Amino acid sequence: MQAISVSDLPDSSYPIKREKSLAEKVSRVSFFLYFIFVLVGTAPLFPDKVTNAQDITTSNPINQVVDTLIPLISILCLLPKRKSLLSLLKQEKCLTLFFIWCLLSILWSDFPFNSFKLWVRLFGSTTVILALLLNLKSPDEALRYFKAVFALYIPITFLAIAFVPAATQWEWPAWRGIADHKNTLGQISFISTIVWAFAIYKRSGKKRKYSWLFLFASIVLLVGSKSSTALIVLFSLLLMALYLLVERRLQRLRVGRLVSLAIAGCLLILFYFGNAFELETVTGAVGKDTTFTGRSDLWEVILDEAKTHPYIGCGIGGFWIVESPTVQRLYQDDAFPWLPNEAHEGYLDLFNETGIVGMFLLTLMVISYFKNLSKLRKPHFWKWFLIGMLLLNLTESTLFRSASFSGWVFVFSYLALHVELLHSRGLVFERVWGRRPEMEGWLGTVAGARMAKRNEGSAL
Repeated sequence: MQAISVSDLPDSSYPIKREKSLAEKVSRVSFFLYFIFVLVGTAPLFPDKVTNAQDITTSNPINQVVDTLIPLISILCLLPKRKSLLSLLKQEKCLTLFFIWCLLSILWSDFPFNSFKLWVRLFGSTTVILALLLNLKSPDEALRYFKAVFALYIPITFLAIAFVPAATQWEWPAWRGIADHKNTLGQISFISTIVWAFAIYKRSGKKRKYSWLFLFASIVLLVGSKSSTALIVLFSLLLMALYLLVERRLQRLRVGRLVSLAIAGCLLILFYFGNAFELETVTGAVGKDTTFTGRSDLWEVILDEAKTHPYIGCGIGGFWIVESPTVQRLYQDDAFPWLPNEAHEGYLDLFNETGIVGMFLLTLMVISYFKNLSKLRKPHFWKWFLIGMLLLNLTESTLFRSASFSGWVFVFSYLALHVELLHSRGLVFERVWGRRPEMEGWLGTVAGARMAKRNEGSAL
């Protein structure tokens, strides 16, 4: 028998053309359509500013149809991958426990039907993500759908801004394009910027020039939206990436950790003994006041509300309901004329709705993510999305919210790492080539060669 070495094992560039199964084809189409649905939404374009609480709508028949049909199709696409799904659930426990806790919180919600609708939507959107990731060769393949949708979204947004006056929120003034708010456009532009930056890293030739063009357009939209949070988060990620790059280079000289400690020490000295981080200076530089455009007053109100049910919360999606007496009193307060439908602090909203238990599970989720990330022995692009969404959630309510594109990308990024770990642990063979007889025979030959070599070594 001809000897076969470990180097004969196939990699991602192996020339065998992989045939897509029906489940994979359907999951790809479902994901693409759901991506557009979450990004654009079904509400009328260029909505007027809400000045009356009665004008706030909480139900949309189109949303109900889409959020039922596509997730059901995705569940069917998961059936052939049920073994991989079971392995994923065994490996990932924190998100599963968080979903279970949110489901239980419906029992004590003052508006159980609204809470149940939000939970179903969150669960359904997660199944769409799982159906795609478990049917792909690699999570990086999903990047093509991000690029395809943004390649359409960006030009349409510029056309809307150029020709539709309502595409600009004149009270700021700031661009919102076809999004419902300028901050939403800022979040979308932020995500698009990361996508095209990675595309530049991966591409070459003419395709790279197109990526540069879309990257520049994304940054222009981000600046035009005047979303301070998105701009600060993008700048923070750039500094973080630069820091990691410098540290990696300096580690060759064995001074990387020393530089890290020196930078951390300098920041602490500046914070405690200097005035470089005065709140007025920082907020003024990004066009805000010390109350973050009235948000700090809102935070105090929501925090007082959360203290009435600190351990278990009021139920997922059970607070920001127009019929809620607490929200009605909030809308009657002259301090909040913009009629908020979120706390503009995502962690405060989650604390109010899921309590200390929910926040504990979210903390475990984040800790386990970075712990698992350290186990992955290859670059993982999707981590930048997760870090960005965690930062965005500091002044915007994005995580586990209804119709939140940023929150959906957070879940995608979180699950992408766990699927990548499944690949690294050997499940990639079945995923890439399936159970074709010729591949089983080939792999059996390799296994036989390894066994013979091991027996030969033991005999000696």
